[in-house]
Amino acid sequence: MDMRVKHVLLPLKKLVTISADDTLGHALDLIEKYGYLSLPVLEGDEFLGVLSRKFIYECFFKSEETDRDTYLQRSVRGLMKTKMPVINENAIIEKAVEKFSRDNLRFLPVVNDEGQFVGIVTHKAIFQEFMKAFGFRDFRIVIGIFDFKGRLAKLTEVISKSGGNISSIVQMDTEVMGIKEIVLRVQMEKQERLPKLIQRLQENGFVVREVEHEEIVETVS
Repeated sequence: MDMRVKHVLLPLKKLVTISADDTLGHALDLIEKYGYLSLPVLEGDEFLGVLSRKFIYECFFKSEETDRDTYLQRSVRGLMKTKMPVINENAIIEKAVEKFSRDNLRFLPVVNDEGQFVGIVTHKAIFQEFMKAFGFRDFRIVIGIFDFKGRLAKLTEVISKSGGNISSIVQMDTEVMGIKEIVLRVQMEKQERLPKLIQRLQENGFVVREVEHEEIVETVS
């Protein structure tokens, strides 16, 4: 999958951001108004860092300040988290996944080749893209075969002629008498064509072991 970060990012124009010179009170008002956990901090088109609701309150309780209103008049600049990784908009999605996994981030700031902040990418956006790319909403068909290379062309031919389109295909070794399992994700224009597809696969010597789609789960003996 050659999907780039720019294809799944939430662009700057759709984001709520704050500046380093805003007050903590203003930042907190925006966080609570929009239901966010944190906000990007910008200076023009430059990404400076991030400020979270949790950090605002943690610092208040740890500080010697006893008056909440006075504390909230402090500037964002003194409290924002600045050491945060960014990713280029042309990076492949897998690089974003790696950063999320390694750094435990809520979101990942995205910059262009000039270093300008252009948006953010979230866990949810990447997860949805992977679901789409691997066809998790399509029919899942598990087939047992002996010779993967020799039968693949025939398998795709049967599916195509039956009105199906393969969105993903994975080979797994069952470690039983050389039998391979092929896990397919297949798009069908019309769901009622699925039984005909299964019949044609079986007529062509393919052992259909399982068919699954959302609430439909069928094990074929």
